[in-house]
Amino acid sequence: MKNTIRFILLFFAGWVLSSCSKDDGAGETPVAAGAIEVRGTLVDIRSATVGEKVFPQNDDYLFQSDVEALFETPQSYAVGLMESRGAEAFRCGSTGPVYLATDCADMRAEGWTSRKTSFRIGEIDYYLYAYNCTTPNRWIDIPDPAGRKYSTLLFAPKLSVAGTSIPGTVIAQVPVLRQYAINNVCMTILPNGEYIAACTGSTVENQGVSLFVSSDRGRSWKVLSQNNLTTNGIANYCNIFVHDGALYMMGVGQNRQNVLITRSEDNGRTWTLPQDEENGILMRGAFHSSSVPMVVSGGRIWRGMETYDNDVKTAFVLSAPADADLLKASSWTATNTIPGTTPVNESWEFDGKRISELIEGNVVVTPDGKLYNILRASSSYTSLAAGMATIADEKTLEITAPDDLIRFPGGGKKFTIRYDEQSRRYWALTNPASDNVAGMSHNGIYASGITENLVRNRLVLCYSTDLTTWIQYKEIVSDPDPFFHGFQYVDWMFDGEDIVAVCRMACPESRGLPVRQHDANFMTFFRIEHFRTL
Repeated sequence: MKNTIRFILLFFAGWVLSSCSKDDGAGETPVAAGAIEVRGTLVDIRSATVGEKVFPQNDDYLFQSDVEALFETPQSYAVGLMESRGAEAFRCGSTGPVYLATDCADMRAEGWTSRKTSFRIGEIDYYLYAYNCTTPNRWIDIPDPAGRKYSTLLFAPKLSVAGTSIPGTVIAQVPVLRQYAINNVCMTILPNGEYIAACTGSTVENQGVSLFVSSDRGRSWKVLSQNNLTTNGIANYCNIFVHDGALYMMGVGQNRQNVLITRSEDNGRTWTLPQDEENGILMRGAFHSSSVPMVVSGGRIWRGMETYDNDVKTAFVLSAPADADLLKASSWTATNTIPGTTPVNESWEFDGKRISELIEGNVVVTPDGKLYNILRASSSYTSLAAGMATIADEKTLEITAPDDLIRFPGGGKKFTIRYDEQSRRYWALTNPASDNVAGMSHNGIYASGITENLVRNRLVLCYSTDLTTWIQYKEIVSDPDPFFHGFQYVDWMFDGEDIVAVCRMACPESRGLPVRQHDANFMTFFRIEHFRTL
């Protein structure tokens, strides 16, 4: 794998995943009989089916009916981005033929023979070649013919991608690549010391929140309940937290309907079911949020939310007395709303660049007791801003845009802020864009260039002493590719000298590529050891 990933991992101060070795495969795990393993840069595995998209992240080129005549049995194929090389080498688990399609009609390469057949993808003619593999488990270079314009296609009934190590510890992954996406990742530490993590999208049912538990400080994880789905009604925008010894989950129901809260007295194995305003339905209507922090201050517990009506989001803050019954709607008070989705007739700008939304707010308390809601300032043009709204009291939220926009690296993507009393610093894990990454393009959905709000291939630990001046302190994980890598929506906790975190992670894997960086195929865990002294 040519891309290099830097990651501060569990029990390691630093780690570098180097390029794949160029050996002959003799020291690697044997490939199963009938299977083929490939390697290369950003290689996808797809199905050669009529009507299916041929290239990753390209909606314009589909297989036509002539692909059915190529093989007697259904085939998968390895492919890269449309203008890339594709797979660079393969190894077989058994002897037998391997087929390669290229847009070069006269490819000459040792061991490869023309099948004297072709097929068309859009305006592109592809020509089929065969190779008789007689050395199972030995890596064989795939030709890169002179004059090639488009990715080669390597066909086989059963394919996988080698060298796709996943940063961190995998907690969950999608059951079918590109048909599901991991969302709503969150975590907390239970009173008994166990870690509990949650997400949606890790099961075929895909109807609720899945819970996972670690009893060894994140080294390994297991499903918390047998059916892997909570039945508490929460389906989206959830966080989990401990309050007065009980575990709570707060979020939104199906179709973004209703603010819900539910409680577990047995560390997440069973939950109360929200049915009305007396036991878990806090507000009715359409809402938006994320895995944002809960803060206790001034005798109240606070959380940021947004209304979500007709695709317009308006931010507000919910709070309740800390000693109240949190399942009762009457315990909670909402502030006024402030514009989250910028009205068409109002232009909010930062450094002359348009801000489109203020959402996914973090309630933060200062050492002198002041409360703010620090909001993601989503923008296609900058990721350097966040909104800083003042919580005057439990009913009043105030912001003057653009005056209350602050410079915040990675503020255009979701982040979590927590205050550390030991260092007297506010800490956040964010996705600042590296120089010259925004605008990178390829022949597909990013032909016009990737926008700032979707650049998520770099995760950085940042801090501030005053909430307005933020320092990029340490890069935690990064990859040069912004199209398929997303280290995003990180939820995290302090754990003594360390930070422990879960990540909604999109990255290449043995089954191929995710749809894009936004659509995660993993929830992963990582630990940043001794974060104050890195």
